[in-house]
Amino acid sequence: MRVLFYYRGIENLGVGYLMSMLKAHGHEINLIFDPGLDDNLFLKAPHLAWLNRHQELLDRAVAFKPDLIAMGSLTNLWPFCSKMAEKLKEKIGVPILVGGHHAQAVPDYILQSPHVDMACIGEGEIALLELANRIERGEDISTIPTLWVKQNGVVHRNEMGELENDLDKFPFPEKQLWWEYGCFKDNLEIFTGRGCPFKCTFCNIHYQREIFKGKGDFLRKRTIGNVMAEFKQNLAKYDPKFVSVHDDNFTTDPHWVEEFCEVYRKEVGLPWYCFGYPTTIKPRLVKAMKAANCATIFMGVDSGDPEIRREYMERPMPDELIYHSAQLVKDAGIGLQISCIYGNPGETPEQMFKTLEMVDKIKPTQCSAYIFYPFPKTKLHDRAVKLGYLDEEGQEKVRRGISGYHHESILKHPHKELAETLAKVTPVYARSPEAFKPILRWVIAHRMKRLALFLYVCLIPLTFPFLGVEGIKVTLRMAWKALRHQRPATLPAPAPPVPEVDAA
Repeated sequence: MRVLFYYRGIENLGVGYLMSMLKAHGHEINLIFDPGLDDNLFLKAPHLAWLNRHQELLDRAVAFKPDLIAMGSLTNLWPFCSKMAEKLKEKIGVPILVGGHHAQAVPDYILQSPHVDMACIGEGEIALLELANRIERGEDISTIPTLWVKQNGVVHRNEMGELENDLDKFPFPEKQLWWEYGCFKDNLEIFTGRGCPFKCTFCNIHYQREIFKGKGDFLRKRTIGNVMAEFKQNLAKYDPKFVSVHDDNFTTDPHWVEEFCEVYRKEVGLPWYCFGYPTTIKPRLVKAMKAANCATIFMGVDSGDPEIRREYMERPMPDELIYHSAQLVKDAGIGLQISCIYGNPGETPEQMFKTLEMVDKIKPTQCSAYIFYPFPKTKLHDRAVKLGYLDEEGQEKVRRGISGYHHESILKHPHKELAETLAKVTPVYARSPEAFKPILRWVIAHRMKRLALFLYVCLIPLTFPFLGVEGIKVTLRMAWKALRHQRPATLPAPAPPVPEVDAA
């Protein structure tokens, strides 16, 4: 089978795993990647749309002659996915499968598109391989677990398949196709595990735990030997300067992390970045991470108001614990990136200012700030509906994936302008000298969100000294690749084989 993948914006490890799963079982794969330079979900720049080279992507798709098309879609990528699905269906006419968080949350809505034939409602490696095998053999595809299949206007809603508990069984995610599009260079991304034990109501994790219940272990870790084998394979092919560990919560299992740090220090040693949860940050843990050259820990604060955290977000932790965890990271000599969310349903200006005050007290290395976005099927989405902040028109915008957590609030929130201003000012505020903060407070007080956006964009290299600069470099690299038309129209010749590393 020849399977064509589509993605937009950045490298996606989940799609990489799907590609490598098919490749390992003898199927041919290719990727058309839309850099999304006009709207990368962080910033909108409509005048750069011509750089996306959609016609060239379609030409490459046609030249590959796929038997099946697979598309990955986060909620806010659905507007772009649906348009590309229409173009691909018109040009090629083969079955189209959509997976990712949006298909998982609203599969019925996804399948309303006349251009989409299937939706993947869970982890896709096993289901996609089974789909490719059945199509190749000419067998019925309507009964594959984890897939909803539309045939002759009828949707076959199959139950969730079993989770693979042993993540070491999956081949390492595809990298080369992303590399050729310029999606990464200095920063190597990796997963060491899947799942999260916490239940933040703004995140899709809490409903994933419910839909996967009884299907296997939701929280899983790869063996350290398997992770190191992936590192060695990629270090032999590329020359990264930094590693980003993208587990939902890397610090959940302290014993695994401490063992990982010891091996990583000896065998890799590159500076690295990961996600941590305030209640999992412990002195011994951060000491081990520092010794292994951990450069930055991303820790969600999300709100400086205890009521918002406890009653709305289901993050019932006192302020003192957050301050203590933040200080542990800083005292260990590790960079601290925190995050916060403004404009939650029912949130008052006073509660928003508590968040800014907490950021100011923590004094992180850097701070990410977002506008609350009611992702479908999450508890906080349903609460926004119940409280009257999200009417039917707003719910339809969510289903369509309109806006995002870096753009305008889609809630009917009486203080949305304040939230939008704070979301852009806070990252700058966190890095500003005291003498500059009165000016930023004036910008906030006057709800000058356009000026706030201008400052945010101009100061990205200072506000986000590594990841921001790295993001700019990757964006320019993707634009240059698009301009040079360096991606071939057909599947590239396979790279020379890399010697296998014993994962034991």
